[in-house]
Amino acid sequence: MPKRVDHQERRREIAEALFRIAAAQGLQAVTLRAVAAAAGISMNLVQYYFPTKEEMLRFAWQRIAELGGERAGAGIVEALRTGDERAVLRAYLLGVLPTDERGRMLCAVQIAYFAVDVTRGGQDPDQEALLPHLVNALTDQIRQAQARQRIPAHLDARLEADTLATMTAGLLTGILVDTYDTDQATTIIDYRLDQLFSGIRAAAP
Repeated sequence: MPKRVDHQERRREIAEALFRIAAAQGLQAVTLRAVAAAAGISMNLVQYYFPTKEEMLRFAWQRIAELGGERAGAGIVEALRTGDERAVLRAYLLGVLPTDERGRMLCAVQIAYFAVDVTRGGQDPDQEALLPHLVNALTDQIRQAQARQRIPAHLDARLEADTLATMTAGLLTGILVDTYDTDQATTIIDYRLDQLFSGIRAAAP
């Protein structure tokens, strides 16, 4: 009996080959032929799953988002169980940062996609942005903390969330170019969260 092919798994294997190329050389080096060679399969088989490069790139981006959610998910779920908004914010922010070589590769691929967006003047409309989801989640947690008087009510929750997300995106890039290591980035995140959550005490007479 012939072996049953898991088509979704095969697409993921092709995406992994694309990741290796993009992380090392950028998206400009990604072609159907190059991905086929990196995956160790025929170009015809790649085209069976992805008739065009654009379809392959869209799937790979969706896979990046999925893997990013999986990487951060466990820490976020654990923090949510505590009911501590600071812990949840910290889990979301740390979940963005790479903590091992695979994480570094996946983050490098994200930046490769962003680089293409910059050169063409905007994000591909078929490529869902990741940052707004992070900002929305952070905003919700900040508002909850404000309702519990853990963060000053006069602060703009959305702007604070944007600040945290943008800071962490910068730390991610810093880790990839060895300006920071993960421990240093974590210290910076903790410092900023301490400032945010100490505002009530600082404002007290």
